[in-house]
Amino acid sequence: MEVFRLPHRADYPRNDGEKWDECVLCGTRRRKVLVHFDSGSSAPTVGETITGATSGDTAVVEGHTIVSGTAAGGDASGVIQGSTPTGYDDVNLEIFQNDEALNGSTSGADFATVNGIGAVQVSARLSPDLIEYRGKKYCRQHFLFTFRHQWADEQQVDSSEGDRE
Repeated sequence: MEVFRLPHRADYPRNDGEKWDECVLCGTRRRKVLVHFDSGSSAPTVGETITGATSGDTAVVEGHTIVSGTAAGGDASGVIQGSTPTGYDDVNLEIFQNDEALNGSTSGADFATVNGIGAVQVSARLSPDLIEYRGKKYCRQHFLFTFRHQWADEQQVDSSEGDRE
């Protein structure tokens, strides 16, 4: 019998660099969390905040899936889906530590143990072609639509300032 294995953070390529910047008008970034757990003694509740006992990283539970075992038996293992992470490694997009106890605001202390390192997924309407203007980044379409005439007026040279005689 083949054992079903969920993918872990190490199974995905790194997501770093400027490609994660987005246009201020296209929408904000959404950060999702995926944490594998085992030794689960309680099922997390949607909306509760979970905290890593060692790292102090946090996330808000959006859902969970138990793959094997039961919470009543204390041997549940599965995946927690979350949002609004804090304290995570922003470069490697990793959250929580391997074998770290998870504490829940309603599930209680040490309700599960992290199996592997959690992953943070960043998504938004991302664009590699961003224009920085007045301290903000815009995609080319929004920049042209919003600032085309204003930017063009700023770039015009006043003919009375010239060096010509």
